[in-house]
Amino acid sequence: MGGVTFTDRLQRTRHVANLTVAELARWFDRPDPTVRAWVRGDAAPGGPPLDVEHAAAMLGLLETLVSRGRLPAPRMKREERAAWLARLRETCVGGKG
Repeated sequence: MGGVTFTDRLQRTRHVANLTVAELARWFDRPDPTVRAWVRGDAAPGGPPLDVEHAAAMLGLLETLVSRGRLPAPRMKREERAAWLARLRETCVGGKG
């Protein structure tokens, strides 16, 4: 069969990292409906090759953060979590990536 898909990896990482779809959308810098489709398995990252590679790299980075104990995301107010995730992303990839 096909092996582990982007959606499989994303669902597992979302669960372990304790992230919402909206938070993942901020992480990937993609619209909520796009990331929701990825999570549901309705679509895979598409577009130009570099966009697809960027999505894969950002997922790989989340997986690395989980394996290194930087995630799951802490429990805090929604606004605080958004700021925390933005700082984590900035630290890891700088700017918009």
